[in-house]
Order: sequence, then C-alpha cells, then structure tokens
Amino acid sequence: MAPLLVAAIDFGTTYSGWSYSFKHEFELDPTKASTKRWHGDQLVSLKAPTCVLIEPDGETFSAFGYDAENNYTRLAEAEEHEQWYFFKRFKMKLYNEDINRDMKIEDKTGKKLKADIVFSAAIRFLKDDLLKVIQDRIKGSVKPEEISWVLTVPAIWDDGAKQFMRESAENAGISSDKLIMALEPEAAAIYCRFLPMENSGQGDSLSTIKTGSRVMVVDAGGGTVDFAVQEVAENGSMNNIYKASGGDWGGTKVEEAYVKFLEDIIGKDSIDEFKRSNMEDYIFMIRDFEMKKRDVDPLKSEKPVVFRITATLLQLVKQRKGKEIHELIVDSAFDKTVSIKADKLKVDMDVVRNIFKIQIEAIVDHVSNLLDQSTVGDIEAIVLVGGFSNCSLLQQAMNTKFDGHTILVPNDADLAVLNGAVIFGHKPELISQRVSKYTHTGSSSRRKWNRPICNGTNALWRDRDRGRGY
Repeated sequence: MAPLLVAAIDFGTTYSGWSYSFKHEFELDPTKASTKRWHGDQLVSLKAPTCVLIEPDGETFSAFGYDAENNYTRLAEAEEHEQWYFFKRFKMKLYNEDINRDMKIEDKTGKKLKADIVFSAAIRFLKDDLLKVIQDRIKGSVKPEEISWVLTVPAIWDDGAKQFMRESAENAGISSDKLIMALEPEAAAIYCRFLPMENSGQGDSLSTIKTGSRVMVVDAGGGTVDFAVQEVAENGSMNNIYKASGGDWGGTKVEEAYVKFLEDIIGKDSIDEFKRSNMEDYIFMIRDFEMKKRDVDPLKSEKPVVFRITATLLQLVKQRKGKEIHELIVDSAFDKTVSIKADKLKVDMDVVRNIFKIQIEAIVDHVSNLLDQSTVGDIEAIVLVGGFSNCSLLQQAMNTKFDGHTILVPNDADLAVLNGAVIFGHKPELISQRVSKYTHTGSSSRRKWNRPICNGTNALWRDRDRGRGY
C-alpha cells in the first residue's frame, strides 16, 4: 500500500535538509514538496550546514546546523570549546575508507568519536525536526507506519558506506522496513523527469525525451560529484546503463583552494591561528566565499571579484607578520592581480578561475571519458544538478566543451536530489534497473547478499532478507 506521507532526508557533505509530501499532494503535483527554511544569522536557506555539536561527555547531542556553528563559536570566544566535539562536513569520512562499526572520526580540533554516534545524531535531529513540523501542521493524524522515509547517498560510495548510513538511520529511530535508500543522481534524474528546465533561456524538460533516449546526470554536490548514465524506459522509468562513477571534486574542494590561495599570501600559520581564535569570523569569511562562488560569471563581467576579509584577520596578520596584508600581497606572486582596500580583497578574474580550475577540469574530463565509452552510446542531454552546478564557471566550461550536446540545469538544481527523493519514495518503480559499480554491463544490482562488506570482526552484513545491498 502506498504510504500516506513520504519524508526525505538529503544528508549532504556541506548542507543537509529535508522535504516531505502527502499522497494527495503528490498526486496533484509530483514536484511539489514541503521543504524547511533554515535561519542562520542573516541567512535564510533551504538547507542547513552539515554540522553537529556534541557535549564533552562524547554522547549527548547539543545542536545541528547553524545552531551548532553559532553555539560552538560562542564557546570558542569564551575559551570553553576545547572539551566539546564539533563535527563539520564529516560525510566524506565514509568515502574510500574501510568501514566498520567501531570506526572513529575526528572533529575540527582532532578529537575522536565513534562515527555512528555522529551520523546517527545528525539523522535523528533531521528526522525529529521534520516530524515536529508535520505534527504542528496536522495534529496527531499521521502514524509512524504511514510514513515512508528516504535517505540519499552518493552513487559512488561503496556498499560498506551505504550500509553504514542505513544502520545509522535505523539507530536514529527510522524503522528498517520504512526506509528506502536513494542514490543521489538517480533521485535527481527522477525530479528532472517531471520538471521544466532552463536551457539557454528556453523551456525544456527530460519529460519530453523519447523512450530509448539516454541522458547523463552530473550531480555536483559539496563533497562528491556523481555521474549516472540512464535510459528512458517505455513505462517512463529510468534504467541505469553504466556503472556509477565520480570523485571528490565538489564545491568544498574549491573552498579549500581559496583557503590555500589566502595561505600563499599570509601564511598557513596565520589561517590556522585565525580558525583557532576567531572561528565565528572564519565561518563568516567562508560563507561569503560560498555566496560569491555562485555568482562568478566571466561572461557577464571580467572585473575583479571582491571577497570580504574580516578586521580580526587583518589585525592578526599584522601581529604575527609585522606587516599589513597589502605589503604581503606585494611580496607574493599576486602583486599584480590582487589588491586590498579596508576589508575588501579584490582578485582578478584569472586568479579566481584558477581557484576553480582543478575541480572543473576534473568534472569536464570525466564527462568526456564517459562520452567516449562505447557502452554509453549517444547521449541526448547532460543534466547538471547539485549545489555546485549553480556555479557559472562550471556551466560555462560544460557548454564550451560539449557544445554539441544539450545541457540542462533545473531551476532549483541544489534541491533536485532532495525533491527527487520524495518522488522516489512515492514511486520507487521509477528506477527499474541498477548497474554494478564493478561492471560495464546492464546486470541489475537488486540481488541478495550474504558476504561481509568489510574485513574484521565488526564487518557489516548486507541486508539479505530485504534484498537490498544498502
């Protein structure tokens, strides 16, 4: 029986969020889902930073998202933060790692906790937060057995990481028989099947693509960039025809390149001390960069891009280096391309392009390699989704390199995975076939597993009874 309510959690590297829709709402408009607006200082967003703050006992959950960031910065200002555990962007700890139930991950100051405590705390908060909103909306009318939960995971994760997420969700109070795992590019493709697109100013949609046509979905998130090649089946579902692939080329790597650029000017020691002593200002500086990186568009303007540098960083550099930042810029390799006035750092467009260069080239090269594979065949369209897909530099690079292909970008590219997961929960048959990451053929991965997915006494076992590998 179809669930009364589908609730989806998009657990991202940089940002996380939730959406839901009732059965009757889905039947009226599959793309319409209720999504929370998160508030952080002067920011309002449809996702919250993937941050968890845990009390010094290493067990008690304190806060998530913007609240976790703000509470931790207040603790740091009062010099009371050292015993607390602050985890940020920890999802990538599961990528390319040997997974076991006792594995530990480091917080921002190097202290370690068991990974399942941190992941379960984040999922539990998102679940409880969603349920509270639903209960406030409709008093006591939804029973737990009437809710189907969908949790998103990267397609390129190995089965150990996917199973770890499943168990974390179960530890967070989501019943295993009410839990569906959705691969992120698959969820995005489902959403795009229903949604009008913007394509060079003209309306277009995957729903107009004929049966038998093939599309490539590029899910460019904060941590990973996932690629899926799919074929439209006769019943409107999507068949995966090539193995899941991708890499850690997401938006956070661009942020790391920006921080490295600053280190090249003022020194790594200055940045490290800035993070240690002025966490709130460091977070503000990174948020400013995150906003600016979406708006950088050399097609509109070749003017220098202005980034905000807080006054506390200016003072810290003067104390540590005995020089003003403008003097350090003159002494650096950027003396002709970077300048500063008050708290505004003006950076030439060529330098900004270089900050993005490695990640964008990796994405473009991977798309090229996929298009060259004989088993991929002719691609009707390339669909860009995920937060990083909003980057104008990435869109420009894709349009330039693949000018013979249709490049589609949803209006809400950063919500495509989340809203697609809601649709998937209502109609899981929309994905009718998956391809093993270890093969190039069309064999389905919906089979029973009974071998451990990692070595050692804490091996996680595949879900044999339900026929799910994750």
